[in-house]
Amino acid sequence: MHDRQSALVRSRKPLALFPVLALSLALGACTDGPSTMGQEASSTSVSPESTPAQTPVPVPTRDASNSSSDTRGPETTSVPSPDASCPGVECINVAVAGDILLHPALWEQATKDGSGTFDFEPILGGIAPYLAQADLSLCNLETPLAPQGGPYQGYPMFTVPQEIVPALKAVGYDGCTTASNHSMDAGVKGVLRTLDALDAAGMVSTGSYRSAVEAKKPLITQVGSAKVAVIAGTYSLNGMSEDAPWRVDDIDRASLVERAKAARAAGADIVMAALHAGAEYTDKPTAEQKKLYRALAESGAFDFIYSHHTHSVLPIEKHANTWIVYGLGNSVAKHATKTVLNREGITVNMQFVRTESGWAPGVLRWVPHIMAEAPLRWCALPASAGEYCTDKPGDAASLERTSTTVNSLGAGNDGAILWKIRYP
Repeated sequence: MHDRQSALVRSRKPLALFPVLALSLALGACTDGPSTMGQEASSTSVSPESTPAQTPVPVPTRDASNSSSDTRGPETTSVPSPDASCPGVECINVAVAGDILLHPALWEQATKDGSGTFDFEPILGGIAPYLAQADLSLCNLETPLAPQGGPYQGYPMFTVPQEIVPALKAVGYDGCTTASNHSMDAGVKGVLRTLDALDAAGMVSTGSYRSAVEAKKPLITQVGSAKVAVIAGTYSLNGMSEDAPWRVDDIDRASLVERAKAARAAGADIVMAALHAGAEYTDKPTAEQKKLYRALAESGAFDFIYSHHTHSVLPIEKHANTWIVYGLGNSVAKHATKTVLNREGITVNMQFVRTESGWAPGVLRWVPHIMAEAPLRWCALPASAGEYCTDKPGDAASLERTSTTVNSLGAGNDGAILWKIRYP
């Protein structure tokens, strides 16, 4: 089933994406926050000789001047026509997914799928039909990239194959947040390689930066007639030291709100928070998460708040009229720690509606998924009729467990619904 999903051809109009980069205040150093770190059981280092050389590509970089925008993307965008599913003048859909966490087993699977070279598309491909229904799709690229050709390293200090980035682009991601507890695993060079690779693929990013000037500018992306800002941050860097306090964004409440207000002042119509925090391998947000995320919702600075890092699904809640996704779980990962929770995740489609009074959140949809094994594949639940991601009882148990967790703080009662697509 999961091989069939990954082979589906994605069809969608090219998205008019370009960052509108406006000045905001410089950020402080990353601060420890509300999370308990899980532990992996092993680490692996490999350097496959068969990895193909990367064709040099001109790297588009974010404008380091005081200009409010860069040159990527078309200068104008069309406004979608209203339809029956849109309750306003215009609607856009933003898809957000959890951690892209490349453990060695995943790049070993990609080598098998590529017959000796890295091909990550079959692993990721099941999500493509969902991302095709979104106008902006974002992941969290948790691990920094290695030099082209390696060497590669697994837990606890990741450096992973660069071939993951074009695969993310191919299945439909438009960008990734890069603030995580592993952001500094490969030092400044790892940060720079990751940002350069995303830029080379034409993908937007935020959360880690090349320069202080770049760090002062919020990422604002044009989607339809809306300017969408993403404010990212991580609770920790696993004890690693930044070379500068602006290198990776933190989740200090005052800093997050200040950056959100700066993005709004720079013209953002919609402001989202992407937070890397929580307690690993659990199904409940921590008290610190609840306090911070609800305070952000109450601030009025954010239109949508979502989170990753826990490697497990957490509840969705509507608080102060703002949707909060406490934990998306993993998108793709293969942990040494044995628990089904780290194989599960959700991907969320957040609708935003434009009326005469401006933009506001609309319907939140979510799809549960699990990492299928042998071969490793992203696999949506429930699977197509007569097919399974794991087996019939395993799929049923995962779907029930995820649904119970997602709705444990009243998401279903507040209007969150399952995100369903029909396979051809």
